[in-house]
Amino acid sequence: MQTKHHPDRYARSLGYMDWSTQPNPFRVYQGAMNLDLPLTRRPEDLPYGVLFGSPAMTPRPINLETLSEFLELSLGLSAWKQYGASEWSLRMNPSSGNLHPTECYLMLPRCDEMAACIAHYDPLYHRLELRANLNAEEARSLIDLNGFGVVLSSIFWREAWKYGERAFRYTQHDIGHALGALTFSAALGGWKITVRPEFDSELLDQLLGFESRHRIQAESEHADCFCWVSRSNPEEPGVYDWLSNLRIPVYRDQPNRLSPDHVHWPIIDAAARLTRSPGFEARRAAEVKSTEKQTSDYGAESVIRKRRSAQAYDSSRSSMTYRQFKQTLSATLPGSSAILDTLPLATNLHLVLFIHRVNDIDPGLYCLVRNSSDLHELKGSFDPSFHWELMDRKLPLYLLQKGDFQSFATSVSCQQAIAGDSAFSLGMLARFQPLLDQAPWLYPCLFWESGLIGQILYLQAEASGLRGTGIGCYYDDVMHQMLGLNDSLWQDLYHFTIGAPLEDPRLQTKPAYHHLPPSRLPAERAV
Repeated sequence: MQTKHHPDRYARSLGYMDWSTQPNPFRVYQGAMNLDLPLTRRPEDLPYGVLFGSPAMTPRPINLETLSEFLELSLGLSAWKQYGASEWSLRMNPSSGNLHPTECYLMLPRCDEMAACIAHYDPLYHRLELRANLNAEEARSLIDLNGFGVVLSSIFWREAWKYGERAFRYTQHDIGHALGALTFSAALGGWKITVRPEFDSELLDQLLGFESRHRIQAESEHADCFCWVSRSNPEEPGVYDWLSNLRIPVYRDQPNRLSPDHVHWPIIDAAARLTRSPGFEARRAAEVKSTEKQTSDYGAESVIRKRRSAQAYDSSRSSMTYRQFKQTLSATLPGSSAILDTLPLATNLHLVLFIHRVNDIDPGLYCLVRNSSDLHELKGSFDPSFHWELMDRKLPLYLLQKGDFQSFATSVSCQQAIAGDSAFSLGMLARFQPLLDQAPWLYPCLFWESGLIGQILYLQAEASGLRGTGIGCYYDDVMHQMLGLNDSLWQDLYHFTIGAPLEDPRLQTKPAYHHLPPSRLPAERAV
C-alpha cells in the first residue's frame, strides 16, 4: 500500500533528480580477467516466427561465438542516443527509466580457450569478466549437463535514485523484461531456458559473493533467479545436484562503486528481506492454447535490435489491423509458444484493455482471460454490469463495455498521453493476496510475469511497424474502482501501450558499439 501512486499523492521519492549521485549504469569487477566476445555477424535474418518456435531451430553448439550472440541479442547495447552534450546508451532489454538495475552472471562450461568459470557480463564492452574458475569435477559435470547457468540480480539503488520507495517493484519488472529478452535470444540458437526456482536466495548470493565483506564499499546487490539454458532439456534434474554441491568461490575482484552518495529507503530492504526465496518447486502449465502464427515483414534479429520505448504517439497514425491486434494478444497466451514456459509459475495475470484504434472492433473496455479457470472468479469480482461478450472463438477476449476510454486510460496512467493516443493500452491484473498469503516470496514472480508479457508486447509492436512502451506510473486503486474490485484478490501490476511513435528529430542515433576499436567490429559493422 505504501508504494502505491494516488491522484493526490505519489509514492515517496526525492521528488527531484540529484545528478551528483546519478548511478553508473555499468557494473564492472576490478581485478577480474576480461574476455572480449565477438560481435554478431550472422549472414541472414531469420523469420520472425522463429522467436516463438516456428519453425523449430536445430540447437547450435555452445561456444564463444554462440554465447556471444546469445548475450548481445538479449542484454547487449542496441544503440546510443545523443542530445547536445549528453549521450546515453540503449539496450536490447528495456528498463524503467533506462536505469538498468539488472546484472547478469553466468556459470559456463569450457568454451574454446576459456576454462569453465563463473563470469559477469559487461554489456558496455560486450565482454565477460571471469570471476572464478570451476574445479575439474565441477567442470566435467557441467559438460555432461549440456547447458549453462544464468543468474539475474538487481541493484536496487539504480532505481531508487529516481523512483524512491517504488524501486523494488520496478527492479522486478526489469527482471521479467530480461527473462523475456534472454528467452527470445535463446530461441535464435535453438536453445531453451527456464527459471529453476528450487535454489534459495541465500545460496545464489553466496555463490556470487554478494555477501562478501570485500563488497562493503559497493552498492548492495541481490540474486533474483537462477536460469538453466540448455540445448535439449532445461528441466534437467541433474542441475539441482550440480549447483547445490558447487563450492563457494573466494573472490579477489572488487565491484565498482556506482555513486558517491546514496539515499536509504528502508522499505526496499524490508521488501527484499520478506520476499527472499527459500526455494520452491516449479509449477508450469499452459492453460490457454493458441494456434495463431506469428509473422512479420521484419526478421527476428531486426525486430530485437530496433526495439525501443516510445516517448509519445501520433494519434492520427496509431491504429492496428485486427489481424495484427489478434496476433499480438495471442503471443501473450500460455501455450502459444515456449516463451512463457521460462517462468516458474502457471500464469496469474490477465490483461484489461482500453481499445482505441483497432480496425473492425469497437472501442471500449475488454479483458483477455489468460487462464480460463479464472473466468468465473473474474466475472464475480468485476462490476456486475459488464457484458462479458466473447469476441473471437480463437481468442479469449471479452468485451466488458463499449465506449471511448481514451481519457480514462490517460488519467489512470498518471496523466500520460501515450495511454490514450495509442491503438490500445492495458493494465495487467494479477491474482494477488491469496497467493502471497501462502508464499510471500512469489511476489517478485508476479512482476516477472508482467515484465515478460511486456517484452512480448514490445517485440509484437515492432513486428507490426509500431512501438510499445511500459508504463510504471499508474493509479491502481482508481483502476480497481472502475472495474468494481473491492478486495485484494486482484491487483493491477503494470500498464503498457502500443501506437505509432513520434520521433524527436533533435536526437542523434549512433551504432551500439561505435566506441569499440575497429579491430573488434565485424567488417560490415565497422563504421
